[in-house]
Amino acid sequence: MIAPRISRLELIAAGVTLFMLAEAFLPRLLAPPSTGIPGDVPESTLLRFLWLPFYALIGLGLILVARESWRAVLRSPWLVLLAVLAIVSATWSIDPELSFRRGIAVLATTLMGVYMAARFDWMTALRLLAVVWLALMLASFIAGIVAPGFAVMSEIHPGAWMGGWGEKNALGGHAARASFLFAFLAWRDSDHRRAWMIGLIVALALVLLSRSATSLLGALLGLGVIGAAWWMLKGRCHALALVWAGVAGLGLLVLIYATAPGILLGLIGKDETLTGRTDIWIELAAAIEQKPALGYGYLAFWGLDSEPRYWLENAVAWNAPSGHNGWLDLAISLGFIGVALFAIEVAATSWRGARFALRSPAGVFAFGFLAQFMLFAMSESIILAQNSILWTTFAFVSAKLALGRESAIAQSQTPQSAAPSVGPASTAPASSAR
Repeated sequence: MIAPRISRLELIAAGVTLFMLAEAFLPRLLAPPSTGIPGDVPESTLLRFLWLPFYALIGLGLILVARESWRAVLRSPWLVLLAVLAIVSATWSIDPELSFRRGIAVLATTLMGVYMAARFDWMTALRLLAVVWLALMLASFIAGIVAPGFAVMSEIHPGAWMGGWGEKNALGGHAARASFLFAFLAWRDSDHRRAWMIGLIVALALVLLSRSATSLLGALLGLGVIGAAWWMLKGRCHALALVWAGVAGLGLLVLIYATAPGILLGLIGKDETLTGRTDIWIELAAAIEQKPALGYGYLAFWGLDSEPRYWLENAVAWNAPSGHNGWLDLAISLGFIGVALFAIEVAATSWRGARFALRSPAGVFAFGFLAQFMLFAMSESIILAQNSILWTTFAFVSAKLALGRESAIAQSQTPQSAAPSVGPASTAPASSAR
């Protein structure tokens, strides 16, 4: 089946939807008065209804490529099953209305990634994501200069930048992931290398300005993956030397952490409680033991009126908006059944990504993105996140790898005039990344 050509209007609609999924600027500008909990931005009723036309756009996109989308779901069923489980969890949730409503949102977020995988080739999708990230990074950087009262923290972490998001770690994490995407495109998309280099510089600057240690590690990890791929292209001897050095370096880090963890934690500005995170994790583990199989319902534990959340906050003496760990938050929402589904999905996607990385530069992006995702999941609640560009990107990578080279829409149907870029589409790099 030959897919319809991708029009400029469709690309714009997809780009605006991705901008909404980034949850930058608008959630803060439209939010009701703050609860006083860092990072816990109250939900805007207006914004909730504003999402409805975008969910409709995602549905229309899926209809446009229904056959290919269905094939992606069948080849990677765990992804959609996880989102469906979030909706079904309303039947046992401690807050059924919240779990059902946000379950619908996370299903739409997931299906946006499936649509992108079915509709776009690798290079078109990555350029589209990069254009959105470039706009967000530039807007955050400008906001930090002209409106520091909005974009720079003044209370808990004075002087740390948060850009268009609610706190510094959100900006740092997004900037770190954007820097990896920009670096990859600067490597493979020579026609627009200048734009991607500008994006890379701005994103790395925002990582530093956010003062987020995890984000700095994430950015270095992403750049390291690209550097490793570039080095390994030099030949088998270079590849073997890199593998040996990597194994030796990892072994050394593990040895240091096992014998003197304070040294490594001190280098990234953390104490042995990881700034209070371990206290939350201990309490969350105890709460998970109460409902181990199915959890408390999707995101219900962290509802503002949740009684279990109230007792956890009393125990840790901290108003925690989340568990600061993707795996624990998944377990508290959907139990070990949800964790098992996601673990299967991660294993399958990682295997496909590693194999694809040996054949295509696009596989390098997929592998690097997954590495970054798993790193951030250790300290951020990003797994199965509703209305999240990060979860949409995870779904895109997973579905695209599941489709493989057999995808009927693997060859770009995008006319050069509609390419999401400032100039004509790059031919050689684009084809090499499909």
